[in-house]
Amino acid sequence: MPSFKTSIVEREIDVERRLQDWGLSRDQFIDVAKAARMWADDASPLMPLNAPGTLAYIFGVQELRHQLVDDKWHVDRTHGIEAVINRSLGLRIGFHNVDQACDLMFPPHPRSAKGSASENLCGPNLFQHFGVEPGPLTAVTDDGVTTYYAMVGEDGSVELSNPVILDGTYRHFNERIFIFRSAESWEREIESDTGPVDDFDVEVTFKEQR
Repeated sequence: MPSFKTSIVEREIDVERRLQDWGLSRDQFIDVAKAARMWADDASPLMPLNAPGTLAYIFGVQELRHQLVDDKWHVDRTHGIEAVINRSLGLRIGFHNVDQACDLMFPPHPRSAKGSASENLCGPNLFQHFGVEPGPLTAVTDDGVTTYYAMVGEDGSVELSNPVILDGTYRHFNERIFIFRSAESWEREIESDTGPVDDFDVEVTFKEQR
């Protein structure tokens, strides 16, 4: 798979302008990260090992919807992925727990393997362009909507990014928007082998007609 350059929006003024293209702000995603971190830190030692990550996901999604849902942004559950969507913009935003965010040298890695549902929304699109081998350009699913994720790192950092997902992980980023860097660390690290329940395949079965 050939590589394509990732667009990185890093300077605060450029981040604000990019988000304003969609009627959004940095503060909204900073609040999402704060909510996810607060609930992860609040997990009791008596809870299952994946509780911090799962709580971060549940309340991260809740805060994302609290911040964005209005007459233009709506709750979305395409392919079973919990997100928000703006049909007029052709934009969907979900939530992912990642190891770190807003690092130029080390791109985010998901804290739990992504399933086929995520790949359906952000899988590689194949095309021929000036004799170049097929490769990903944009993460657009068959409904014509581009999917970004609010990616919250273990230290509370957050970026809004448009990944290409393949074989359970991020293979490429079309765009990374650096929202907020944090110098702190979460009290409990979200281990990859006890990661949050935040992505699963929805199995559809039909009753046999008699």
